[in-house]
Amino acid sequence: MITHDRIRVRRSGGWQVWVLADLDGWGVMHQALPPATGMWSLGSSAVLVGLLAFQMRGWVVPVAIVLFAVALMVAYWERRRARSRSCSQLWASYKGGDEVVIFELPRSQFETAVRGLVRALQQRPDTE
Repeated sequence: MITHDRIRVRRSGGWQVWVLADLDGWGVMHQALPPATGMWSLGSSAVLVGLLAFQMRGWVVPVAIVLFAVALMVAYWERRRARSRSCSQLWASYKGGDEVVIFELPRSQFETAVRGLVRALQQRPDTE
């Protein structure tokens, strides 16, 4: 929950409350997408069947096309699933000292939370 002066984050064992006035030096870190190593075997199998079908002709060609289409769909699905599981972190300097993780969310929710934080920071009166 983000308000005009605080960020309240649910952590294991309770809530962590950050006062916006104590935070500065904001930073974002996006977790890299995990490599889809299983896709190499599926893709190489589809290419191999395609090359064999090209030499053999006949009914094997449609089978190779279907296998390649299935490989593409599985690769697309795996990539989307990996992207939804990856997270992003918002970091800040706490009271001018150590950097701390303010919150960590899946990418699909992270952008919305950061927009809310930007609006809260814009509404704060300047104290300097």
